[in-house]
Parts: sequence; C-alpha cells; structure tokens
Amino acid sequence: MQSGQFKFKITLFGPGGVGKTSLLLRYIKDYFSDDLKKTIGSNFLIKDVEFEGKQVRLLLWDIGGQPQFHKLRTIYFKGSNGAIGVFDLSSNQSLLKIPGWISSINKSVKRRIPMILLGNKLDLERDVDKAEAEDLAKRLSCEYLESSAKTGENVELAFESIAKACLGNALSE
Repeated sequence: MQSGQFKFKITLFGPGGVGKTSLLLRYIKDYFSDDLKKTIGSNFLIKDVEFEGKQVRLLLWDIGGQPQFHKLRTIYFKGSNGAIGVFDLSSNQSLLKIPGWISSINKSVKRRIPMILLGNKLDLERDVDKAEAEDLAKRLSCEYLESSAKTGENVELAFESIAKACLGNALSE
C-alpha cells in the first residue's frame, strides 16, 4: 500500500432481517431489493473512499444474524477496526438484542473500536422510541444514526462516519 493509504475492517452486526445486507448493497452499488436472501455465515465487500486526501479501503463484513451463526461471530469480529450495529426501527425486539452483540464484539476485538448504532428501516412505521435508542447508544459508547436502505437516507453518512472514526484512530496511534 502507498503511504497515505489505509485499510479498515468494518463489521456490520445485528439480528437477522434488520437490513445489514441491504445497507451494504445501497452503499456499494446504490441498489435495493425487497427480496434478498438471508446471509449465510458472512458476506464481504470492498469500497475505496477518500477523506481529507487519504485513500481509505473499507473491508465491509456482513455477518449473518441468525442464532446458528453465533459461534462464527468471534472469528469474523477479530481484527475489526470499526463496527456498525444494525437494528430494525420497526422492531423493538431487534434493539434489545444489540447489547449482547456488542458484548461479543468487545470480547473478540479486546480493545475499544469506533461503533455506530444504526436504526434501519426509517421508511417503515416506527416501533422503537428514538430517545430509548439514543440512550442505549450513549450507554454503549456508540454514535447513533437512523437510516433507510430502501430510500438511501443516511446510508452513506453512516459508512462515512465509521470510516472517519477509524481514520481518526489510525492517525492518533
């Protein structure tokens, strides 16, 4: 890699069906489909971006949220520079599962990494109280954003925020 280039592993995590794959496809390919298959194990995509004259390669890992993939999580989390915890704004249950995911990522990574708590499906009827989600994000030391993979709202902002946070970490080390 040339000087001025950075590579960051960003892991998307959260329960099944919250829209992790849809967020990635919207971000990388500006594409949305209502009928994606659930992720089996993990999915891996790359996006090159530039911030403040620095070349940044994002290695984006999409981890299947179904319980049968629980044992694989620690393997996928290892080496993460940043993470996005995704929950479904139309399902309060999905928010309640986030702390367990964050606990398993913290055990795997063994250091503080930038994290964003991302409420997805802003285009649907809301079941999650925004103040409750913001409070959880604050308790978990995460930035909080809301997005819609369907409309594209705040999707780029979420990925840019985590990439900039990773870059800030790398530059301060």
